[in-house]
Amino acid sequence: TESDFATAKEGKDIFFYDLGGTLCMCEWKWDVSEYWSKVISGFAFNFAHVIGTFEFYILTGNTKMLIIAVFVNEMIEELWLTSGYWGFTLDPPMDMEARYDSLIRDTVCCFLGIGLARKFAKVFRVKPIVKAPIVLGWDMKNPHSIARWLKFAVEGIALWQITLVYNADLGPHKFNPGNILLLVAYSATIMVICYWNMSDFPECTRRHVITWHLGWMVFSIYLFLYTIYPTFDSAMYLIFVVECSASIVIYWTDVYIRCNVNDVQRKLFGSPFASKNSGYNNLLEEETRSLIPLSCYREALDSVDRSGAEKVSMEALKKLAADLHHNPDPAELAPTKSEIAGIIFKTAVRIILILICCSQPFLWDGIQYKRHWCGNPLVMGFNGCAKYHDEL
Repeated sequence: TESDFATAKEGKDIFFYDLGGTLCMCEWKWDVSEYWSKVISGFAFNFAHVIGTFEFYILTGNTKMLIIAVFVNEMIEELWLTSGYWGFTLDPPMDMEARYDSLIRDTVCCFLGIGLARKFAKVFRVKPIVKAPIVLGWDMKNPHSIARWLKFAVEGIALWQITLVYNADLGPHKFNPGNILLLVAYSATIMVICYWNMSDFPECTRRHVITWHLGWMVFSIYLFLYTIYPTFDSAMYLIFVVECSASIVIYWTDVYIRCNVNDVQRKLFGSPFASKNSGYNNLLEEETRSLIPLSCYREALDSVDRSGAEKVSMEALKKLAADLHHNPDPAELAPTKSEIAGIIFKTAVRIILILICCSQPFLWDGIQYKRHWCGNPLVMGFNGCAKYHDEL
């Protein structure tokens, strides 16, 4: 009954605010502190949002498109209710997630995934599989072609469907064997994608393509490892720890690579670099053509791929080689003292965040729903409010 429902919160064991558009009867009051403690509590589907935007940035390299996609995704989840279900996994309507889960947690986690991917892509020089605008054509080496966009659709859908295998319904401090399958399947899929993409980047060596796909696989494994047996009570705190620790590794990996350009970059990217002492006019001689920096080829190819041209003029390469000779890529130079100082500061900030997150302050201590954690107890596999629907 309504009276039973209204008094059931005695003992502070159930969170009844109707934050998720559920079928619950709201209490006629609002507790801000309880709301925010609920925002950061629970072990919901948040990890999948981090890895989802991470993978799509690797494939597209387009931040603006992903930001739009994040909000469109949340809109689609809500609009899907018109079909009688909620979300992409066809959950029942009473299973609908809390409002803060859509507008705060999901979007924050998506942005963390984008930020992490941007840092990763910069260090490992990831090349997007597609670029806008789309042009008519079936050249697999042209990132604007329809063929490449179709490949992107296949790879993106495959990765996202595997990501949906993610499940932490048992909550924290529980073994989730399904996430082991997820980790293995996701890693294997990245290697298949690597093999499929190997010949699509004429501006890169095979070693470079393999390097960024292997790095992608390693980082994905690192992200998913924490979901097999979650040791935190809060998914949000755990995600911040993972993001901060991964960012620190990326920062110092970048420093190490840039401090060992001639050695490490050759091993990672397989790219020969022209000597700064040699005249750029000599770079175009037949016997020394292999010394043309790959960035020159990349820029030249990018300038013609929209038109579908099959050749790049030597004059264009000569100009690009000259520009690079006088204006070297910062990624090929050792980090300056100010850059090192900035990295040390960002590392310190993230270490402080890790320490705060490890203490897990302000957690909600009441019963929480096991799936999207909208704050109601689990009843027969669904949102607890369903139990009161007919009576109300």
